[in-house]
Amino acid sequence: MHAIAAVLAAGLVAAAPPPVALLTGVKAQPSRVVFTFRTAPKLVTGVYVPKSKVVESGSGRRVPLAGTAALVLRFTPAAGADLSGPTLKITYKGPKRLRPAGRGPVREVARTSDFESELGWAVGLDRKRTFRIARSGPNVVVTFS
Repeated sequence: MHAIAAVLAAGLVAAAPPPVALLTGVKAQPSRVVFTFRTAPKLVTGVYVPKSKVVESGSGRRVPLAGTAALVLRFTPAAGADLSGPTLKITYKGPKRLRPAGRGPVREVARTSDFESELGWAVGLDRKRTFRIARSGPNVVVTFS
């Protein structure tokens, strides 16, 4: 109790955790994938992994993907449902797996994780390619060249 009083007396306030970015849409296109959020996630990372290592968080069950290369994307803090109120509100009602119409490097996109404010998606590609993660407002656009 005294430590809290000392912190408040010193004028120091702990920073509030960033809001959870709520996913509302995913579009798989031949050369890019667009993730739409209500607010932008604080951190977005992408890393290539062997396809055999693409697994669901929690169960560890393998997630098969079309293509020969797998890029795993992580969004934090982010989720497909709003847990902040008294009832669960699903914000992403789309499929867990998408395939783009047309031909391009993107073969398939699959959700791998939505747990404890970490959202994960894997992108199956024709081969390892240079990728770019860009933000446009609350959207995250991953393009492949």
